[in-house]
Amino acid sequence: MMASTHQLSGKMLTALLEGVSVSEEIPTLEIADVTSNSRAAVKGSLFIALKGMQTHGIDFAIDAVRAGAAVVMYDSLDSYCQQRIPLLQKQVSTRWLGIEHLDRVNGQIVSRFYDEPGRDMTIIGVTGTDGKSSVTHLITQALDRLGKRTGSIGTLGYGVGNQLESTTHTTPDAVVLQSYLYQFRQQNCEYVTMEVSSHALEQYRVNGCQFDIAVLTNLGRDHLDYHGDMENYSAAKSRLFTDFELNGRVVNANDEFGRTLADLFQTEPVICYSSADNASGDVEVRLRKNELTSQGQDMTVDTPIGEICAKTALIGSFNIDNTLACIASLISLGFSQEEINLAVADLQPIPGRMEKFSSDTGMATAVVDFAHTEQALRACLAASREHTQGKLWCIFGCGGDRDQGKRKGMGRAAEQLADCVVVTDDNPRTESSENIVSDILAGMNDPDNVNVVHNRQAAIEFALSQSASDDLVVIAGKGHEQEQIVGHERRPFSDRHVVERIMRASK
Repeated sequence: MMASTHQLSGKMLTALLEGVSVSEEIPTLEIADVTSNSRAAVKGSLFIALKGMQTHGIDFAIDAVRAGAAVVMYDSLDSYCQQRIPLLQKQVSTRWLGIEHLDRVNGQIVSRFYDEPGRDMTIIGVTGTDGKSSVTHLITQALDRLGKRTGSIGTLGYGVGNQLESTTHTTPDAVVLQSYLYQFRQQNCEYVTMEVSSHALEQYRVNGCQFDIAVLTNLGRDHLDYHGDMENYSAAKSRLFTDFELNGRVVNANDEFGRTLADLFQTEPVICYSSADNASGDVEVRLRKNELTSQGQDMTVDTPIGEICAKTALIGSFNIDNTLACIASLISLGFSQEEINLAVADLQPIPGRMEKFSSDTGMATAVVDFAHTEQALRACLAASREHTQGKLWCIFGCGGDRDQGKRKGMGRAAEQLADCVVVTDDNPRTESSENIVSDILAGMNDPDNVNVVHNRQAAIEFALSQSASDDLVVIAGKGHEQEQIVGHERRPFSDRHVVERIMRASK
């Protein structure tokens, strides 16, 4: 397919800031680029100085100006900026523009610079505690099967189709996000599937995106270290459904928060999906039958447009929900019964999400999964039990410098659902590994029966060497990740590659 010929040119600052509350007179000048990263600033850049989780962009304004930034934009209501600007003005000469609530309008400003690329594509935003990556991946697969060129942004990275380059955030900041959308438009994408995290919604990173469809997978405990409580967490998630002019909403009717959202939009297009036997009559997409196969599971689904048959290589009951979310999204996008049956005829698992590894040398089967919440770990282990003839093993840890409250619950889930438990390091970051493990063990009735192996590779080697051929070893928490964060160091590490290496060596 030919690349788009839409060329990006410089933009007048007055056009970018039309309708925006600015504290100073807007200078008449052309902006060559927009960035929030001082290292990416070039001559004529607009540098957007936003407050981050650990640093503030205004502290890098001098670097941006020396690199050529023509304008520094900051939040005029930010007290830290108010203190810093007079000092900075004495050190470098540039134009300083204060914007009220800069974080809220930042996305729209950047979108204008890129000629609002989201308006030329249909954008599907997927949010929820668990399943965002899987649902995004499945929708992308389905659209690709229908010949629709689709860009994808999420935990696994960004790219066209499922050929992804790694990113540092599930949902990037507004500047990076709009640049991705611009790239997708240049590559003639018709659709974009995007994971939308609660952090991104809370921080207005996706403002300026023109979402067409919003999808909710579920709501469980996660990120309370950031949001504080479940009320704030759910309020952040709900923004995807309330803050954008959507053409459709897709929600999980099995989930209490999903039902609450559905009730809010009774006069607008909403499609509810459910895998429950007793799903209420107002559920549009419901599972009629599911059959376990040697490859995964095949589903028969009742929908308003007729029966849909999905044949998948997916493991676990939660992947039923993920498949239903995919089908409901395709219906919301307006595809026909015939098209959707074609689209879901061969759905494949996402790397590191209930991904199965088998050996022909008598070694136990391994399943690598990203489960890093109690809810996700329970679902992962319950699904794995269905495919286990012998003992079920579970290797997992918890991330450091993150929500400590979920550690006991994850320990309790592993003890209750697995036969053999190995607690190891996840991404300890700057927190003591011993303290993290201690928090996990505190949730167990019999912690003395647990194997603790801090070195993650050694933990995987231990489980695969001690397990029997008919056992199944679940390695949870990191999934697709390619590195382990210890202190401030990012070390190359992949559960998937470790398993593959061990199995190759056993031949």
